[in-house]
Amino acid sequence: MMASFDIPTIDVSPFFRSDENGEGKTKAIEQIREACVNFGFFQIVNHGIPFELLSQTMDMYKNFFACSDEEKLAVPSDNYLKSTKNSVENLVFRFPFSVVDVFPNKLPHFKQVLEEMISEFTKLGVVLEGIISECLGLPPDFLPNYRNDRSRDSLLGLHYLPVVTQDDNIGKPPHEDPGFFTILYQDEVKGLEVLKDDHWIPIAPSKHKLIVNIGDVIQVLSNNKFKSATHRAVSPSETDRYSYAFFYNVQGAKWVEPLPQFTEEIGESPKYRGFLFEEYHQLRIKNRSNPPDRPEDLIHITHYSISN
Repeated sequence: MMASFDIPTIDVSPFFRSDENGEGKTKAIEQIREACVNFGFFQIVNHGIPFELLSQTMDMYKNFFACSDEEKLAVPSDNYLKSTKNSVENLVFRFPFSVVDVFPNKLPHFKQVLEEMISEFTKLGVVLEGIISECLGLPPDFLPNYRNDRSRDSLLGLHYLPVVTQDDNIGKPPHEDPGFFTILYQDEVKGLEVLKDDHWIPIAPSKHKLIVNIGDVIQVLSNNKFKSATHRAVSPSETDRYSYAFFYNVQGAKWVEPLPQFTEEIGESPKYRGFLFEEYHQLRIKNRSNPPDRPEDLIHITHYSISN
């Protein structure tokens, strides 16, 4: 069922202006805090990334996915994957982001544009880490210091092919992102939906907005103060749909558990037992590579929940 909730759109320009007097930052922090509590999703404008680069990057992905299957399958399998079941193609690059220079004759600027996009997403991520820290009532450098390792970051391009029947239209089934947070840019074709109070909320595309969603690690660290929202992507029926996302994760050996600021220091019991991120990450990979017969057997962050 669809709902009429609106995902908040927040102006983050105060964090990029040297003449900001503080009022704009305070307002944005309050808005983002409320969005993280109620939705786990929000949109941002005036985020410092040029529209021209966002558009160029989208064009590069569209041009890549328009190449023949034979050409695309020549790309290393660690980078390119096509799922015939969900009619989705993926092109992923992981830290340290040595972008494969695919088809230099056909896509001469592919490597340059994607590496520039990665640089811009990384800089924006540092700003957002500080903002989310303050939203949680933590020092601005808390989450940047906690994460302090980019080895799990990744940039993912997605192509949703048109589907024939409504039964096949879930390009990305309902899920949560396991890491810190994700930044996503989508083309003009709708399809992204967020679950709120058992209703699916469509997020309308907008060429100047970026979408930010909180991941499972933040939900655990905050002891459920902030939520990692369930979301999905619905494939179109008449046209192709494209998006790309940058995933801010923590490194595999990082121990994840509710912070004392949200448990013992305020007299609340932890809602999760601690775990290594790598352990959880591998369970999530198994969800995709060897999915269980029953959807309810998929691993979510609730796998580590403590029953009180």
